[in-house]
Amino acid sequence: MKANEIFNYLKKVEKSIKPYGRTLNDVDVNFRRSNDSDIEQTDSIEIDLYDSEKNHIIESVVIMGKY
Repeated sequence: MKANEIFNYLKKVEKSIKPYGRTLNDVDVNFRRSNDSDIEQTDSIEIDLYDSEKNHIIESVVIMGKY
């Protein structure tokens, strides 16, 4: 998955909840490995990897679980 997919999805969520007086601040982000697995709460997003040549261009981020 690419970051812009998450960004675009969150824009759609924001648009759908706005008429109800809600914002993205009211929406939790959870993680689930499959439809049959338990939900895991998340608590942060961090930089995962940088480019291998100069090590300063962000190439991936990771959503961290709440333990």
